[in-house]
Amino acid sequence: MSPLPSFIRKTPRGVVLDVAKMPVDDSFMVFVDRLFAQGAYFTQLDHASFQALLYQPESIRSPAREIRLAAGIMRLSPERRSLYKEVRVLDQGARAEYLFEPVFLEVAEPEPQPGQTPALDHRDRSRLEPARLDIDEFICVMWTKGVRFGIQVQAVQDAIAANKADRVAVALELAPQPGRDAELLEQFEGLHRDDSPLITSGRADLRRFKNRFPQIAKGTRMMKKVPRQLGKPGFRVTGELIEPDLPKDLSLEALAGPGTRIDNGPDGEFITAAASGFISIDVGSNLISVTEKIENKSGINAKTTGDLTLSVDEFVEHGEVQEGRVVEGKHMKFTSTVYGSLVSKAGRIELADSLSGGRATSTGGSIHIKHRALNAGVEAVGGSIDVHYAENSTLIGDEVVIGHAINCEVIANSLRVGVAQGCTLVAQSVQIQTSDVRRGKPTLVTVLVPDAAEGRRKLAALWAGVADIEQKIEAVSAEVKKLAADPEFSKLLALTEMVRAGKLALSPVQESSFRQMQQRHLTGLKAMERFAKEKQALQQSLQAKHDEIAHFKQTQQAVAARRECTIQEVIGETCVQTVGTALGVPHFRGVSGNEFGMKLRDMSPSPKRIFLKECGTLAWRHAADDGLAAAP
Repeated sequence: MSPLPSFIRKTPRGVVLDVAKMPVDDSFMVFVDRLFAQGAYFTQLDHASFQALLYQPESIRSPAREIRLAAGIMRLSPERRSLYKEVRVLDQGARAEYLFEPVFLEVAEPEPQPGQTPALDHRDRSRLEPARLDIDEFICVMWTKGVRFGIQVQAVQDAIAANKADRVAVALELAPQPGRDAELLEQFEGLHRDDSPLITSGRADLRRFKNRFPQIAKGTRMMKKVPRQLGKPGFRVTGELIEPDLPKDLSLEALAGPGTRIDNGPDGEFITAAASGFISIDVGSNLISVTEKIENKSGINAKTTGDLTLSVDEFVEHGEVQEGRVVEGKHMKFTSTVYGSLVSKAGRIELADSLSGGRATSTGGSIHIKHRALNAGVEAVGGSIDVHYAENSTLIGDEVVIGHAINCEVIANSLRVGVAQGCTLVAQSVQIQTSDVRRGKPTLVTVLVPDAAEGRRKLAALWAGVADIEQKIEAVSAEVKKLAADPEFSKLLALTEMVRAGKLALSPVQESSFRQMQQRHLTGLKAMERFAKEKQALQQSLQAKHDEIAHFKQTQQAVAARRECTIQEVIGETCVQTVGTALGVPHFRGVSGNEFGMKLRDMSPSPKRIFLKECGTLAWRHAADDGLAAAP
């Protein structure tokens, strides 16, 4: 027999295999094949470990582990080998069958004992004795006949023990274990539309749906890829490998659409939202995307959407917004008539059609109505409003532009109107092309001008502050004069200044006398130092106060210069008045209807009329208060 490989050795307890030393190649199979071909076999073979080492070594391999493979290694005699017949391999290696039957060994007659007469044909006589097959021999012989895997040891042993004619399946193939296809696991609960009522505080809010338009925040994981799991191979009885079907894989790159990204981390591979927006799943292209805007065509109503609160920037609605419905978002565009309420968070509201009976609000943003605002409220405090036609509506904004206004209340900082009929207009700067009455109701224009009395009070308070500081400076100067009235102290101050300026050099005796003089007037010197600092601080405060007065005057003049009213054509009764007030657009926040007039009267009980005619033109500019220009 060939020598044993390095990873197999014989020990008193049997044939031992060192798993740690066994190569990862087919060295063990080569050894077994050579051993069996040379007519040797393993006795008391651990068949389970034998099969695992040959075909599934990864299941048994571990560092520093030894396996007792068999009790020993013996030769298989030709006489014993002749007991084993051919084996039938069936179904392309799926199984192997063997015909068991009683077996006999041919045994030669024994030599005659001394004193016995030998038979004449003794040398040619033999006899058959019953024999038994052996499982270890069987494994060896089957290997040489091509059956190398899946021998059913127990079935073979039972057939041997039965010692009768029987065809037995002595080996069976191992079918491959199928793998698992790659799959996607949803990581975000709001991935799909949910039109059930929103539950808040244990109560169903029938005005809002849970998730009509699925939205997601930037960085949120949407999908996780579960990698495919490869199957385990099988083996035919011949030892031939049966490969399992390759599981299907999927590519997140093919699924990740715009607005998403693929993140790889220790916990897996994910499709993640790269931006905040709406989730869009295209079943045709199998793309999942996150878009900054979403377009809806079904309208906003109690049946299809309920009220909407949008957390992303862009939203386009092609259907009508039902009366009573509320849409909250940022940049919103509506192509059909809006009857409900729109609330923008410092964004842009654009209506391609009309706002009828509803309300649009965008604090710090803009509102543009391309068609009509009818019986509506439009508010953009800190923002702008642009309406083509407005009737019976209230408009509040920093900058307001109206093409044609009928019976409207408007408050703005800057207001431009093409045609105004029967309107109440309040602004700091007003420009009207044509002003007219509407069903006997005149157009009233109120120009907000600075409150002169309030300006004078503020300026007087500033000058009072100047006087207070000057008085404190005079008080400090008086204290300084009082200290300087002492001749010796005055002399010390003069000497100190001359020494500091380098105009006087003292001898050692003079310097000693100078130090003594300083010690005698130490309290006065400290007081003078304190007064000097106080005076410097007061002078700085005085300069700051004068700067504040100058800035206040400039501001008042600039504010007055922007207060004006221009009407190019008056064709119906029009009244223009001024109201001195510090209040403005924020004072009218949330106001509509009759409340508008009440708020206007709150500004000033006694407006000043500057124009009242049924025809003509007006070009008026507010002049700054002369009382703010002069010193007190």
